[in-house]
Amino acid sequence: MPSNLHSDRATRAEAPDRAGPLNRAMAGWHLIVDATVADPIPISSADHLRDTLTELVDLLGMQILDGPRMTEVDLEPARIELDEDEGGITGYCLITTSHISIHTWPLRGRFSFDAFSCRPFDRDAALRFIRERLSVDQESVTWIERHWPGDLRRSSNSVDPAATRV
Repeated sequence: MPSNLHSDRATRAEAPDRAGPLNRAMAGWHLIVDATVADPIPISSADHLRDTLTELVDLLGMQILDGPRMTEVDLEPARIELDEDEGGITGYCLITTSHISIHTWPLRGRFSFDAFSCRPFDRDAALRFIRERLSVDQESVTWIERHWPGDLRRSSNSVDPAATRV
């Protein structure tokens, strides 16, 4: 699958490993995925989502501090017609370098995912894993390199419309 990400700067391969003190200019790297799924079953299971976050942390070489924790909200199909939140699952995992979270709406076949870390990580590996594990059909992907105020090397983090896979 071709990469459909827009990045104005470094990927893990391009960024030096930050094993020592944090890079003073970079606040971190943030991967955001909003997607629809071909099959809602994977995003309907708290156990599957818990395993997905655990395996992703391991895949990216991160370390869990807390979680993953999942909270299920009862599904109420009638609320869809009112354009209200019809329920789903919200989960998060605190990692030593920040967090990973997911919100799912199984009745609509949608989820929102984000991973933020103050250390570089392989966004392409994370995307491949999320696409496979959650049966992604269409997606909007945003990659943000976050900077502390006053960083003169800062560049814009605009999203390329071509970064949406349809």
